[in-house]
Amino acid sequence: MSNPEPRVSPRLASYLCPPLAIWLLWRHRLPWRGGKTVMLLIFMLVQFILGILLMTKVGWTRVDWDGRGLPGDLRWMLTAPGDADWKYSDRKPNPDNPAHWPGYRGAQRDGIYTGPAIRTDWDTAPPKPAWTTQVGGGHASMTLAHGRLFTLEQWAEGEVVTCYNLADGRGLWRHAYAGKFNDKSAMGGVGPRSTPTWDDGRLYTLGAEGQLHCLAADTGKVIWHKNIYDAFGTRNLPFGTCASPWVAGGKLIITAGARAGTAKHTVFALDKMTGEVLWRSAAEKQAYMSPITATLAGRKQILLCAGRAIQGLSLEDGEILWTVKWTVSYDNNIAQPIVIDDTHIFISAGYGTGCGLIEITKIAKDGDAFSAKLLWENKHLKNKFTSSVFHEGHLYGLDDGGGDNAAYLVCLNAQTGEEQWRGDNYGHGQLLLAQGHLIIQCENGDLALAKATPESHQQIARLPALPGKTWNNPALANGRLYLRNDQQMICYDIRPGSEPGSVILNNRNAEALSVLATAFLLLNGLGCIGLGCFVRPARE
Repeated sequence: MSNPEPRVSPRLASYLCPPLAIWLLWRHRLPWRGGKTVMLLIFMLVQFILGILLMTKVGWTRVDWDGRGLPGDLRWMLTAPGDADWKYSDRKPNPDNPAHWPGYRGAQRDGIYTGPAIRTDWDTAPPKPAWTTQVGGGHASMTLAHGRLFTLEQWAEGEVVTCYNLADGRGLWRHAYAGKFNDKSAMGGVGPRSTPTWDDGRLYTLGAEGQLHCLAADTGKVIWHKNIYDAFGTRNLPFGTCASPWVAGGKLIITAGARAGTAKHTVFALDKMTGEVLWRSAAEKQAYMSPITATLAGRKQILLCAGRAIQGLSLEDGEILWTVKWTVSYDNNIAQPIVIDDTHIFISAGYGTGCGLIEITKIAKDGDAFSAKLLWENKHLKNKFTSSVFHEGHLYGLDDGGGDNAAYLVCLNAQTGEEQWRGDNYGHGQLLLAQGHLIIQCENGDLALAKATPESHQQIARLPALPGKTWNNPALANGRLYLRNDQQMICYDIRPGSEPGSVILNNRNAEALSVLATAFLLLNGLGCIGLGCFVRPARE
């Protein structure tokens, strides 16, 4: 008598392990063959999806999504760095290093570089990395002063304010505290969003859950600290605290989310030395842009893009000087307003909203009263979570393409809003203006350079720079360009005469393909194990 041969039901195999069912149908020509092959392929697709969902649930992978269209990139969930990953610099920072980029989008928060000349021949001589280093999660940009670089990261132990040596990208000090923010929809990713602000040897940082610190920039020692939501009774925003602190004279200006309960004030001026409250303003529910000061219609004031309006506030006491209604889906005002001149500001938002030009004028009969009106409005430039730059009468920015990680470089006439040209898709990235050129940090991690000219879209170069999705703003100081995302930080030397590098080609889809393969093998492996429980011996 021969040994019994294991027998597997092809129908059961199709549910638990489609490739095995296909093999059985082909190998043994079973009667359940017919038109079921198409159904088996559908089952295989379902297994891809279930595998990805399972791996996401257990924390192995993540699906990057910009909130519209289909989910985007599939990525492995990296282990957050910890103490063992921190590499200290063996060199002393140079306090006389002239590199200075004191906060989010530069000294004026306008994304404009005014430092020494940079090299723009990237098509023939690509920038060469001076150093790279591992970093934790979050969308913070980088702040540079006195030979040091400061940023905010998500580590295993919580949020961390980190300080690196500009000379080698290695660590100098770090300050960790409890915090691990991730928005409920899991679209924005974990970690802090705002950027440290440097002022006169002090560093001001605001974490994603409202932890506000004043630190000594050279040592990281805490000078004062408070949680703004505990202190002021307001509540955090759905996608976390994104607004970077702003120093105006002796005041530290912060926004504190949305009103809650009896708390009606959402904008605060603190004494930058002590953290003491100087004034409170019952302004609109706040959003995700960072406050700035600008002189408009002869009055220096605080400029805010709140949740449902653009507002100007008195720097002296927080009084609301003027308001223009500006509504965006989910109150997601994110892009920075752009000051065009002493009476005009440009505003923009994604989610199908568009852009416009606001005119601020002083009412002659009352020296303390202002009039604000929207001169024009269109949908040519919809900044989602990027901000535009202004150069020689024209605006350059990334227009939200309506989903699927599409955002196209657009040039507008600032006075009329007329579209001059529409260029390539760089994704929801960020950009800076430097010497009549646009430095574009693409969403997929690429770095691009284009001319800032209204004549036409003229890209000079586009090259791989960082691995994976990058929403962080670049920083540029003293001819060196600094980029980071939730995995890596890199410094490029782009000074005239700097040594060129070489373009390293990489497969942008490799990570997604490895995730898909693992998901499929995981589900089919589990299916095979399940089938083992149903194997029956064949009759002799």
